Amino acid sequence: MLKRFLITIGLCACIGLVEAATVAQPAVPARPAPQPAELALVRHTQTLDLPENITALMQQYKIPVENLSVYIRDLNADVPMVVHNDKVPRNPASTMKLVTTWTALKRLGPAYTWKTESWLRGELKDGVLNGDLILKGYGDPFLTDESFWQLLHDLQLKGLKEVRGNLIVDNSYFSLPDYNPADFDNEPTRVYNAPPSALMFNFQASRFLFEADSSTGKVGITPFPLIPGLQLENSMVLSKGKCSKAHYRPDFEPDGAAIRVKGAYSADCGKNFVLRVMSTPEQHVFNAFRDMWRSLGGVFNGKLQTGQVREGDVLLDTHESRTLGEQIRFVNKWSNNVMARQMLLTVGAALGGAPATLDKGRIAIAGLLHEEGIDYSGMIVDNGSGLSRHARLTARQLGELLEAAWRDPYMPEFMASMPLLGEDGTLAGRFKGDDLKGRSHMKTGTLNDATAIAGYMLTRSGKRLIVVLQHNGREAQGSGRRLQDAILKWAFEQ
Repeated sequence: MLKRFLITIGLCACIGLVEAATVAQPAVPARPAPQPAELALVRHTQTLDLPENITALMQQYKIPVENLSVYIRDLNADVPMVVHNDKVPRNPASTMKLVTTWTALKRLGPAYTWKTESWLRGELKDGVLNGDLILKGYGDPFLTDESFWQLLHDLQLKGLKEVRGNLIVDNSYFSLPDYNPADFDNEPTRVYNAPPSALMFNFQASRFLFEADSSTGKVGITPFPLIPGLQLENSMVLSKGKCSKAHYRPDFEPDGAAIRVKGAYSADCGKNFVLRVMSTPEQHVFNAFRDMWRSLGGVFNGKLQTGQVREGDVLLDTHESRTLGEQIRFVNKWSNNVMARQMLLTVGAALGGAPATLDKGRIAIAGLLHEEGIDYSGMIVDNGSGLSRHARLTARQLGELLEAAWRDPYMPEFMASMPLLGEDGTLAGRFKGDDLKGRSHMKTGTLNDATAIAGYMLTRSGKRLIVVLQHNGREAQGSGRRLQDAILKWAFEQ
């Protein structure tokens, strides 16, 4: 049985959870010892603690001071403005995506694109392939309906109309440990728990069209793509009144060999899609290919196979994705977990060679932090998305990464990938009617007992600040959120 342990890099720096059976990777040198000037700076910054009004608010909310970490720095100042527990490793939730996307941006470049290849095994004559079609993925995080349609359309433009063999899915570019999507929170069908794969269609999610029928008093459910053998037990209830967010959150519960769908849906909601993960990555791609290929007028009656491209196969087409510079906006603005996981694996393969592994991705992060002079001791990357009980990151580590990014030529792409306060992404509704609106690019993170926010703020007086707030504890979701807002308001007035 494989055992989990912390991979040691250099002398004592831990960068992630890995599998004991993984091939050993070359060690990244430890960060050079701090010079006297640096030591003096560290001693000085440790005296800068929370403002009195924030401390008083924590007492009012009964928030233990040890549960909070803060790192706030004016980018034009020599020392941080506020540091509080800034060297305590905490669960960063989705702010970990900043580490992953910054590494991808630096190592791959904003113009990097992913390939998806289509290979022929057999003879193509007069539009008919007497053999198998092979789709080989290289980790594209954004192979959505539109992109997949374009891929298949291009195959038909190049003369392929009928496939008389099978569809072979080649996922060999990624080498991944066994993954149970129910492990995190026992919600295996939720899209945020989707597993990565080298050929990933539409974030691994099936779309279920919910349609209220007032004449029959029922709610219709139609899956796209169609899932052979799926038994849906429709227990949805048609409700009265205005449409609300709750109507878009039905429960998908296993019920023997079937899936029971429960909840209420208002006729006022009209037609809407609900996303759920219901198939393996390979089966999901196959279902999408079958339905979309036929809708384009193509002929296919074959089956799904998994395998690899081999000698003698003929490359028919190479589809290129959106650029990395575009894709990190989807990752950070909307906190897409599986896209972040795809990027960590992609960077690992780019630097460590195929197949991609989690270890290689973590080594890539460690190497970049070392180059930037950031002490990554105690950091645990895990899967790179922040959807983890094990991930750890200090406020100072993330603050120093943000500072390094600010001085870098790729800063505009990186900063623009984060939600704009009160404007879009996960921060669209926050400070919407306040003077803070539009003044910060920040990434949020939320788990049951962990909240975090990190990024860049333009204060009322025109200062540009780095702000990193981490809160781990039972109160993180309630009073912790109000405390977080209070600190942001305080920083804005500096």
